Amino acid sequence: MSGDYLWDGSGDPDPEIGRLETDLQRLRGRRRPLDPGRLAALGPVSATGRWPALAAAAAVLLAVAAALSRAPGPDDGWELQWLAGPSWGDTRVVREEHLDEGRWIETGVSERARLSVGEIGLARLEPATRVLLVDRGRRAHRLSLARGTLHAIIWAPPGRFLVDTPAAVAVDLGCSYTLEVDDAGSGLLRVETGWVGFEHQDRLSLVPAGALCPMRRGHGPGTPRYETASSPFAAALDVVDFGSPGRERDDALSLVLAAARPRDALSLWHLLSRVDGADRGHVFDGLARLVPPPAEVTREGILDGSQAMRNLWWDELGLGSAEFWRDWTTGWTGAGGPSDAAAHRRAR
Repeated sequence: MSGDYLWDGSGDPDPEIGRLETDLQRLRGRRRPLDPGRLAALGPVSATGRWPALAAAAAVLLAVAAALSRAPGPDDGWELQWLAGPSWGDTRVVREEHLDEGRWIETGVSERARLSVGEIGLARLEPATRVLLVDRGRRAHRLSLARGTLHAIIWAPPGRFLVDTPAAVAVDLGCSYTLEVDDAGSGLLRVETGWVGFEHQDRLSLVPAGALCPMRRGHGPGTPRYETASSPFAAALDVVDFGSPGRERDDALSLVLAAARPRDALSLWHLLSRVDGADRGHVFDGLARLVPPPAEVTREGILDGSQAMRNLWWDELGLGSAEFWRDWTTGWTGAGGPSDAAAHRRAR
């Protein structure tokens, strides 16, 4: 790479830097240009001033980001460590294996395992867990959790690590989380840091740190709720998500709307796309009391199912831009991301 490229753009970039720049194009913001007055306030640029130090720091960050964003290569398999011991703190490595696609991992009732997911993260498997190593393709690593408990810590860019379950697909958005699946194929997603997209067909849940989301086989993901939500609120949400139409479900929705705190706007926003008719109107009114909608969002538009209006309202929740979530969470049920989802479904 030319020594001037990181400074003034001249010369030819290193191939890794070129790939990083291409990947980052989609995340480019639309911020206003820097005010020249503020630029002058930074002081003169000199060989010993702050700008060379900032440039050096930027070069380091670019190198790290390039390594993290590198697509998995043919040697990026899974390294598995089988562990023994009464707890994670007391475990010791019993044996190690290098695994490739198509292998099942099944831990015994007193056995744990630690899986290195290429160069992008780690997965810890609790006892009595069964996992299939599905894919280490050029765009994503993919596992399938048939039963048990998996803890994932991922430091790759969003969308590089997916976990199938019998009820939904967990799409990593840069995070750490825990997935639990019972023998019936239902379970729970709990997010410790970052975000996880949890999806089944056209049903998508966006789950932030400090929140959890149940899943039910045949239904998909439920409505996300924060860990601090009251027990009656959470139980009522489960009835709304997985119950049959009728008086019990109607009463549960009324309880959800009456018990919702400002922070529970996350749950009510998701309900806008999961109920219809008069129920959607009730959810609109309940969410509007917690987070007033922007002027462009109307009751009539929400009742008609406008995704654009729901996205605008999401932006008022203080949870990040809807544009970002659309880029990284639409159609990830497929193996290769949004553009490859349909082809993957046909192949399966």
